Amino acid sequence: MVSRRNDWIIIGISGVTCGGKTSLAHQLASTLAPVHVFHQDKYFFPDDSTRHVRCASLPHNNYDILSALDMDAMLRDVTRTLAGDDRAHATTTDVTGRYTRPGKKFLIAEGFTVLNYPPIMEMCDLRYYFVLELGECRARRALRLYEPPDIEGYFELCVWPEHLNYKAEIEKDKRVKILDGTRADAFDIVMADIKALNT
Repeated sequence: MVSRRNDWIIIGISGVTCGGKTSLAHQLASTLAPVHVFHQDKYFFPDDSTRHVRCASLPHNNYDILSALDMDAMLRDVTRTLAGDDRAHATTTDVTGRYTRPGKKFLIAEGFTVLNYPPIMEMCDLRYYFVLELGECRARRALRLYEPPDIEGYFELCVWPEHLNYKAEIEKDKRVKILDGTRADAFDIVMADIKALNT
C-alpha cells in the first residue's frame, strides 16, 4: 500500500492523565472533516499479558508506561489509514458543516504517551501536550473510574512519577506546544494553528 502522507494533516495530543486530551480530540472530531481519530487507550495490552511490568512495591501492573501499550499495532493502524485503508480502527466523519481544507484529511492521535513514541511523534504536523499541577491532577483522577481500578498508592508511586518522566522528555522538543489543562482555550489554540498551517 502506498502512503499518501501529503493528503493529511496529522495532530498529536498527549499529556497528563485527566488533563483534557480526549475532550479536545472529541471537539476537533466534531469540527474537522474528513477526520480519523485514534485513541491510544484502545491499544493497552490485556491485563494478563506477560508484556506488562509490575509496579515497584505494589501488586498492580504499571499502566502508565509506554510498554503497557501495543504501539506497534497503533502505528500499523495509523499507517494503513494514511495509505487509504479505512479498515483501521479509526472514526470518520463526513464533511457536512465542518471545517475542511481542500485536498486534505485530518488524523488525530491522542493518548498520554503518544508523543513519546517517536514514529508517531515524527509524523505529526501539530503536537500538543497537556499539563496539570499535582493537586489538580490527583483530584481529577479520584473522580474517574478505571478498569482495573487504581489501588491505594498507585497514583503516587506510578501515575505521577511516570508522567514527570515523560513530560521531561517532551519539554526538550520545541515542536510541542504545552497546554494548561485548567484553561478552556485549548480548542481555540489548536484551531488557530490548523488554520495557520501552510500545507
